[in-house]
Amino acid sequence: MKIIQLSDPHLMAPGGLLYGSDPLAGLDACLADIGENHADADLVVISGDLTNDGERAAYAALHERLAQFSPPCRLMLGNHDDRAVFLEMFPHAAEQGFVQSVFDGSEGRLILLDTLDSGQVEGRLCAARLGWLDERLQEAHDRPVFLFMHHPPFRIHMPVLDAVKLADADTFHDLLVT
Repeated sequence: MKIIQLSDPHLMAPGGLLYGSDPLAGLDACLADIGENHADADLVVISGDLTNDGERAAYAALHERLAQFSPPCRLMLGNHDDRAVFLEMFPHAAEQGFVQSVFDGSEGRLILLDTLDSGQVEGRLCAARLGWLDERLQEAHDRPVFLFMHHPPFRIHMPVLDAVKLADADTFHDLLVT
């Protein structure tokens, strides 16, 4: 099973620069490389902070680019994203109101979690999302499970990332060990 994960493209509206770079040009180059060298991928996951400011034009640009992209692709949200605006462009990405999904591949089940807590930098898994996760884990039975999430569920000893980790990590861990 060949999975490619991209994270934090921080897209801007076309023509917009972020710290002097054009995130859309970077994404274009990345998608072109995947298309040229990894078109056989089972799945491409873009795991959050799709945009830098949750701009409709940035999501529209992403939608346009992915319409031309051949490997299957799943999108996730990060703390810079806006779920409502995202879902205007990608309405089929919602699962019970959240941007989360399951991909059953040849080597196991991939579960992509929506950890966005709107207006907050740290991530959160509310009771509804934890319940959804528990159901998806039970469905996996004895198959291997791979979890994808934007916010780290534990300290990784990088202060900038530890400040945005999953706020309710203990509850998440408790669910995983039961």
